[in-house]
Amino acid sequence: MTMPNVHLLTPSQTVGPFFSDCLLRDGAACTDLAPDAPTEHRIVIYGCVYDGAGAAVPDAMLELWQDGSRFGRVGTDGDGRFEVTTVKPVDTDAPYISVAVFARGLLNHLYTRIYFPDATGSATDVVLTRVPAERRPTLVAHHEGGNRYRFDIVLQGRAETVFFDFA
Repeated sequence: MTMPNVHLLTPSQTVGPFFSDCLLRDGAACTDLAPDAPTEHRIVIYGCVYDGAGAAVPDAMLELWQDGSRFGRVGTDGDGRFEVTTVKPVDTDAPYISVAVFARGLLNHLYTRIYFPDATGSATDVVLTRVPAERRPTLVAHHEGGNRYRFDIVLQGRAETVFFDFA
């Protein structure tokens, strides 16, 4: 008896902790999205990536992009912390920075956005207005004074950051 050709899908695999060796090797990280910006316009965005149990994720990687031309890539340190320097985006009514999150255990990277406190009431941002009002705070960086903004990313659980499916 001849067996018919059976095509099985290859199972998804988790991405491994290869970020620092490959994507964040010397010269590959880019923590300054606006090296040409005047000092008075520069801001620092920092925070921590947490898993569903509230533990810091020490080997996550974030890719950030804004305004069509500014790009950055940063890994979390041993305590799950990251920090980037950029300028506050100004091209829309609700300025934001796009973020892709890569981490061990994720089958696919996650997409989110960093909005700023002074733009979160905007009724014109198509993406933001689709997020339930009670979930929007997970997308807002907290102004910590001066030029510093804190934005934590929670991968799952009660305080999970809103993630988008742009497929």
